[in-house]
Order: sequence, then structure tokens, then C-alpha cells
Amino acid sequence: MKKQLLLLSAFLVLFIVSCKKDVLEEAQPVSQSFQLSFATESADLGLPFANTELTLTNKANGLVLKAKADAKGLVNFSSVTPGNYSIVASLLVTAAEYSQISGAYTAEDVSFNASLEANIVSGTAVLPLTLKSGRLGNWVIKQIYYGGSSTTQAALFRDQFVELFNNSNEVLYADGLCISQVHGKNTRTSSVDITKPYYLPNGQFNWLKAIGMTGTTANTDYVYGVTLFKIPGSGTQYPVQPGSSIIIAQNAQNHKSAYVGADGAAISVRDPSLTIDLSKADFEVYYGNIAGVNPLSSDVDNPTIPNVNVLLTGYIRDMILNNNGYEALVIYKPATDPLAWPKFPDPEEVTLTSASKLYLQIPTSAIIDGVDLMHTVASSRAAKRLPDAIDAGFTFTAAGAYSSQSVIRKTSKTLAGRKVLKDTNNSTQDFDYLTLADATKTVFK
Repeated sequence: MKKQLLLLSAFLVLFIVSCKKDVLEEAQPVSQSFQLSFATESADLGLPFANTELTLTNKANGLVLKAKADAKGLVNFSSVTPGNYSIVASLLVTAAEYSQISGAYTAEDVSFNASLEANIVSGTAVLPLTLKSGRLGNWVIKQIYYGGSSTTQAALFRDQFVELFNNSNEVLYADGLCISQVHGKNTRTSSVDITKPYYLPNGQFNWLKAIGMTGTTANTDYVYGVTLFKIPGSGTQYPVQPGSSIIIAQNAQNHKSAYVGADGAAISVRDPSLTIDLSKADFEVYYGNIAGVNPLSSDVDNPTIPNVNVLLTGYIRDMILNNNGYEALVIYKPATDPLAWPKFPDPEEVTLTSASKLYLQIPTSAIIDGVDLMHTVASSRAAKRLPDAIDAGFTFTAAGAYSSQSVIRKTSKTLAGRKVLKDTNNSTQDFDYLTLADATKTVFK
């Protein structure tokens, strides 16, 4: 018996050692290379690759690796833990350098970005990345307060807002400016069955498979809006000075104090320090006068604050941003009625019925600025919704949902006292966060 026990013990030890060895072998780092190129419109300009930075983010644990490209656009990582990665390449060419090399004068620096989702394992071939120039607009999204505040001590999602900033050196008019939440697959990428035809390899919707879709550029030349909020005005009714901003509030109330809801009941918070005063917002989103909508009791119209025009409700009861960061926002100022643009069901819909939800096809050529938000935890992130030309990266708050934190765009420089915000069309580079969202318009990072 003792002999048998000794043999069994020896076998178990060998088995455990073998398993540990297998695990160690599986976790051994691998090398991985990437080859950069410029998109067709910039390929012949002779722009340098040398300052391009490549960032690899491990989608399981959030660990980040960075490396620079060589003169030929090759980027080598000698030690990468096998796994799924988000990859972003960023290059900023100064205005002087771009003007000299291209022969086309520009007063602003020009950014180039590329992104990729990839599973890196031993033997993965060199992965290509195509750098595309980002679109620079006079309006930028400065701050997004999507996480909300404490569910028990503060205002939940009632105090959400978006801040838009005039990043130019001239007066801009907010009249007619549109903002949309972008529809996308909210499921974390590791749980998406990408063998299904209605998903892309990165786990996001393949809009080519949407019922009624035509053409071949549905995934690259468009995004799909679930909401559409339009600032009213005659065209010159709402001027915004250079270096100034406007606040669009879900509910333009002082959330630090109690107020009476639409149902007549008091709405209050236990800890006012965790939330904000939005009673001085420039605009608010009000659903209470929309036919067929049962608005939330918290959606009370502030008569002193102009309402945006709610052209698409998003099948919800207020402008509610996803607290976990499964969200993307775009702003645009179309010359024609955006409601005339086509609408499509999401690609998972196999039969179109009266209950099917439709999403507005927004041309990326019309978009002034956009920001991709993500879940704070890397392993819980869904795939990006915006193409690289709009936002090659993403941003998130450090503490996540109901933390009172917001994401805020960084300051690039100050010119004669005017703040110029960073706008490389890569939110990973452009954004930071505030530990407490701020609607005073005076806070900068």
C-alpha cells in the first residue's frame, strides 16, 4: 500500500510540474512586428514615419506597451505576452514640417492615426497599419460626464452633461449644431461570436449586413446614430466666443439641492458634494413634450434654459449616456435636414418589423468631432464604434460608473490667454479625467 501511495504521489508531483511547465510555456512572451503605411491621399507626400508611436493595450489586463517606428515605418516589439490587443498608432506632424514637405500650407499641426484589434500569438505575421489624417474642426467635445454620481448618495445619471468647446480663433454659432449617440454592440469583445456574419473581426457590428444596406462603405464612411439632438436658433442666435464652451445638460437642475419631479415627488441627494449644479447650463434635453414618450420623473423642464430639439429619442426616456462607457458621441452641423439621411436596423435584425429600431446613417464626412468611450476595466470593453479618422483611440474615467468623474480634453497650448485644446483625433492621447465633473466651464487639464 505504501509503495502504491508513493507511486501515486510521485505521479501527482510530475503531473503538477508538467502542468506548470505547460502554463509557463503558453505564457512565454513573443515578438511582434507592425508595418506602417500612409493612406492613399497622403502616401506620395514623403512624410516621415520616425516619430510614430505604437501603443498596445492588453484587453485582458489593461497593460500597455509602447514603441516607436523606424524610418521605414517598421515597429518591433521583442516581448509581448500572447493575447488580444487594441493597437493604436499616432503621428503628429508639425504645421511647419507638413507645409514644407507637402507644399500645401497649413497653420495647424496635422495628426495621423491608425487602429487595429488583433490576437497576438507565436508566429503572428507582420501586421499592417494604415495611417490616416484626422479631421480637425473648430468645435471639439471638451468634457463628457457619462458615469454619473452615486446610486445611493447622489444623482445617479440625472446629472449627466456634455460640454462643447470653440477651439478656433473666431466666434462660432451653436445654432444648428447636432449631437448624436452612436449605436454599437455593447457586449465585451471576448463574448462576441465573430464567426457570425453580422459582426466584424473586432466584435463590432458589420453594417454591410443590415437589411436594406447598399454599397461597400457602410462600416468606413458612416456611423449610426441612435439619438439626434439639435441646438435651435436662427443661425446667429447663440454665439460662442473663441476659447469658450457650452453645456448641454440632461436635466438643467441644481442637483445638489432638492427639486420637484414631474410626478410631484421631491428628488434629492444625501451627499451634495458628489454631484453638480447644472441650473446654469446653456441647453437641456427635455422629453416631456414629445408625443409617445413616457419621460422620467426627473425630466423637469427648466423654463430659463433653452431646450435642444429632440429629433431622434433613441427609444429611451431622456438623454441617458451609458454609465459604464459603452458609448460614443459625435457632433456635426449638416447643411441639409439630417432626418432625410437613411436609417437602418442593426445587423442582428434578420426580419424588419414594425417593432424594429432604426439608426440614422451619419456620413463621417459631416462629422466635426467624435469621442469613443470605453469601460474602465480592459477585459470588459466592447469594440470601438468610430473610424480612425474621427477617433483612433478611446477614453474612460479611472473609477468608472457612478464615480462623479468625467473625461476632459487636455490643453495643447495657450495663445494670448486663449486655451487651445488638444485635437489629434485620438482620445487616448487627447483626454484626461476629472475626479469630480465640473460644469463651470472654467476647469482645464
